[in-house]
Amino acid sequence: MWTSLGTRSESAGPRAASGRLWAVVLGAAAGFFLLGFLIGWFAKPTDKKTSLSTHEDMRTAFMAEMKAENIKQFLYNFTRLPHLAGTKENMHLAQQIQAEWKKFGLDSVQLVHYDVLLSYPDDTKPNYISIIDEHGSEVFNTSLSEPPPPGYEAVADVVPPYNAFSAQGVPEGELVYVNYGRTEDFFTLERDMGINCTGKIVIARYGKIFRGNKVKNAELAGAKGIILYSDPADYCAPGVDPYPNGWDLPGGGAQRGNVLNLNGAGDPLTPGYPAKEYMYRLDKSSGVGLPKIPVHPIGYHDAESLLRNMGGPAPPHSSWKGNLNVSYNVGPGFTEDHSSRKVKMHIHSNNEVRRIYNVIGTIRGTVEPDRYVILGGHRDSWVFGGIDPQSGAAVVHEIVRSFGKLKNEGWRPRRTVIFASWDAEEFGLLGSTEWAEENAKVLQARGVAYINADSSVEGNYTLRVDCTPLMYSLVYSLTKKIPSPDKGFEGKSLYESWYKKNPSSEYKEVPRINKLGSGNDFEAFFQRLGIASGRARYSKNWNVEKYSSYPVYHSVYETYEIVEQFYDPTFKNHLTVAQVRGGLVFELANSVVLPFDCRDYASAVSNYAHIIYNLSRNHEEELATYSVSFDALFSAVKNFTEVAASFHERLQQIDFNNLLAVRSLNDQLMFLERAFIDPLGLPGRPFYRHVIFAPSSHNKYAGESFPGIYDAMFDIESKADQREAWEEVKRQISIAAFTVQAAADTLKEVA
Repeated sequence: MWTSLGTRSESAGPRAASGRLWAVVLGAAAGFFLLGFLIGWFAKPTDKKTSLSTHEDMRTAFMAEMKAENIKQFLYNFTRLPHLAGTKENMHLAQQIQAEWKKFGLDSVQLVHYDVLLSYPDDTKPNYISIIDEHGSEVFNTSLSEPPPPGYEAVADVVPPYNAFSAQGVPEGELVYVNYGRTEDFFTLERDMGINCTGKIVIARYGKIFRGNKVKNAELAGAKGIILYSDPADYCAPGVDPYPNGWDLPGGGAQRGNVLNLNGAGDPLTPGYPAKEYMYRLDKSSGVGLPKIPVHPIGYHDAESLLRNMGGPAPPHSSWKGNLNVSYNVGPGFTEDHSSRKVKMHIHSNNEVRRIYNVIGTIRGTVEPDRYVILGGHRDSWVFGGIDPQSGAAVVHEIVRSFGKLKNEGWRPRRTVIFASWDAEEFGLLGSTEWAEENAKVLQARGVAYINADSSVEGNYTLRVDCTPLMYSLVYSLTKKIPSPDKGFEGKSLYESWYKKNPSSEYKEVPRINKLGSGNDFEAFFQRLGIASGRARYSKNWNVEKYSSYPVYHSVYETYEIVEQFYDPTFKNHLTVAQVRGGLVFELANSVVLPFDCRDYASAVSNYAHIIYNLSRNHEEELATYSVSFDALFSAVKNFTEVAASFHERLQQIDFNNLLAVRSLNDQLMFLERAFIDPLGLPGRPFYRHVIFAPSSHNKYAGESFPGIYDAMFDIESKADQREAWEEVKRQISIAAFTVQAAADTLKEVA
């Protein structure tokens, strides 16, 4: 039966005392909870300035942590031996980097392997070029190796100059000089001069365009082989001595390099998919992008011997002449007194599947661990890699060390940061592409940005940046906070010296930023997956210094000493590049709102639309005849511009305490680059899927805007079926218009 509270007198004493005790405990707990809640509430970063000051302080500490002397030491360590992809030396370097990144304090560091197609000379049958007489006897042979630089005479495993993935063969024939081997050079020979390259061996000078494009052009012209050489006009700066007394290319130096035309496919045997053990592979003879003709690189001393007695007509223009003491006659064949002589190639390189290793390190983010900011650069080199890639790898190493130092002191980024040391970049961007393929689904869902970190210096004049328009404002803002290392700009910012030395020709009162092309490890992230990407390095004065790239590029003379003695003795430019690359990663990983400005993308797309339209106006009659209109594209651009402005206004009103609202707007910014991806890819280039940017079809290194439209209009007047050609232009305009409009829709306010 129920008993009233008043009747429970006999046992009420101790139980009542116990109840009162619990009441006090619970009351105190509630009080402490309320006090903690109030403290927590008022301690929340409701004031944007509080969180910003912490962010600024941490960035300042991060920037100050990086030291030029460390970068110098890392570069020295990384350049003692050659680190050719697929060799034990490069695997050992991967293991060394893995161990040091762990010691620096990263949360995890893994070696990730792939089995990819690589290419090497045959140790028993060297590659070379010869001149043969009418009896087939060799009267001249090119060098089998480069004279080693001082101090490196005893280093083993220096691979001789070769072009990776060249077809095997011993073709012989008349020689034709084809200038740079560009599309327009072959047009000049065939259309203007009536010179047929079918069955000939052609010789082209390096420079202007990617070497693989030269080989493809030679194939299309019917050549049976191609020789590539470095002309002093392109690889020797005026008034500079050859290495070791200066930084010019010696006459015996030659540029190694792959001659694939992968168009973003990655490993030639597993196009589109990661080259893991379980993956189906094409036959080695039918891999993607492999050249069908032999290719070989030589130095300018050997080239002079080949070109000295060239017959045929004079060069069509002074721009076809280099700086050798020869006529630069185009041929075919030699002058009359040497007319019985021919050129013969001896190419015996082998393609084989070997294992490569990426090093992947991670610092887990606190607030948004499922959002990834990636810093990557390659580790493999043709020989010592003093500039390419180790000047970049040394900077990555110092950035990783500095992030690790902050993490060990208790700091973590808001978003996850991934660091990558890529393998086999020199063989076609293989390490980065295979990793991007293996992780494509995750990266498309979570990838915020990719910052590339190849060579840190290719000159010592000023900064050079290539990036998505989304990063323009971030790059400008960051460089205003970094001191300039340039002489005459003491006390001024990097932005000021950069702007003074290389102002933009497209936008008023800002430094030049270039479009992303390819030829480096950002390709799969940007061109295939649509992840916002950028790169930065110190460069030369391109307006004055007309030589190609830097003179000793991909030769045995790319040593630590050439950097330490000539390019950057104090390593202050390396430090500046580290601050730019590291600063970009820091801001992208730690800013509450992603530092992307979609208005800059709108300006760029509008600019590119006007450029491609103006190009089309060279064909006014055809535009009218075939009813070609750009109205839909300009309408989409106008809509995108308006929506971008509206989105930016909305961004200014954001409540930083509303984590869901911040996340939602950040996702719209993150996915904007993805919105420009066409899943079908560009015509004939399915792995280049970005509608606004792609590597030029005629030069992989250069970026082209609205590439689908540009390619459809290229040399259109020579197309046999004009109606069909202009229908393709109309199709590409419609794809571009749709894509820009669809991208605009992703920025609209979420319903």
